[in-house]
Amino acid sequence: MATMLTDARRLSRDVRVRRATLEALTVALTVAFVFYLVHQARQASSLDLGFLSDRAGFGVGDQFLTNVSGNDSRWAVYFAGIMNTIRITVFGMILAVIIGLVVGIARLSSNWLASRLALLFVEAIRNTPLLPFVVFWYTALVLQLPHIRDSLSLFGVGYASNRAIALPWARPLDGAGTWAVVALGAFAVAAGVWMFLHRYEASTGQPSRPWRVSLALLAVLAGGSYVAMGMPLRWDTPQVERFSYAGGLQLSPEFVGLLLALSFFNGAFVAEIVRGAIQSVPKGEREAAAALGLSGWQQMSLVVLPQALRAMLPPLATQCQALAKYSAVAIAIAFPDLMTVGGTIINNSGEAITMFIVMMLTYLLLNLLIALLLNGPQWRFQRGGKRRI
Repeated sequence: MATMLTDARRLSRDVRVRRATLEALTVALTVAFVFYLVHQARQASSLDLGFLSDRAGFGVGDQFLTNVSGNDSRWAVYFAGIMNTIRITVFGMILAVIIGLVVGIARLSSNWLASRLALLFVEAIRNTPLLPFVVFWYTALVLQLPHIRDSLSLFGVGYASNRAIALPWARPLDGAGTWAVVALGAFAVAAGVWMFLHRYEASTGQPSRPWRVSLALLAVLAGGSYVAMGMPLRWDTPQVERFSYAGGLQLSPEFVGLLLALSFFNGAFVAEIVRGAIQSVPKGEREAAAALGLSGWQQMSLVVLPQALRAMLPPLATQCQALAKYSAVAIAIAFPDLMTVGGTIINNSGEAITMFIVMMLTYLLLNLLIALLLNGPQWRFQRGGKRRI
């Protein structure tokens, strides 16, 4: 008996035994919690996805690359909501990066007024909740645009009103698909030329102007094929009618309000990312560039920003994922993203728990896809930095 007690005390003092015991206990509690959640969910709902194959019974007013109606299945209507979420995420992040880059550089400007205005922009937005910010942009700005009969003219090629934003758009004609494939091949060739010239310049030190050469090659190949194939795209300019616009690309007030709100909101956070990344670049880099006679713009664009980009990418990827999740506030202004469409499906099917699980899994997969797409450039920059060291 005494030997057993001694062995028990010795095992209790063994770090490996305690670690294994703690890990086993953690796994057991996690599994038990998951089983409890599944059990509770199955009691409240059957967790059967069959209802998503039934007729939707409602349509989606604002669609992107889809054309569904109330006669289609709920799966089809839900996919239209997913496409709207992807659209707002992609375009919102592009605008947020542009806004953040401008404001972040302005924060470090030697101009007192520019730096203080940038600081005011960042602090005001970062300390404001997102939901009232979105509602403000939609109701106080977008919906206050003039009526369609008094539309604002956008340089004579587009119009803006509280009904929609109408912009010129390229309509495909016969041969547009073939030209798109050719243009994609031209882009691939131009990208390959850029990579070759960039590596040649890095290895020899001789300027090869990779951007100018690759862009000129892309313009010649894509533009030449466009003309040779009979210009398979036609620019469709919108026209003002009595109650709507005809032709062109029409953006709903809900989409415009949500896009602007998310862009400026996330742009404030991106500005801080940019500022921190620029400040992480050693001061001696800019001093060396100044000693070579580079202007302030050349120092920033050729020396500072390329090095700061390596520090920007990880938080930018996180901010992009955050924007995808922030887009769920679209339900407050009735923009039909996946959250709004999912809520409508819940109302006409009664399958709340199952639908919320589907929506959570959709957001999870969307964010994992964003992380996968943005991890490639991060890995490339990290590998490049190790190679130079």
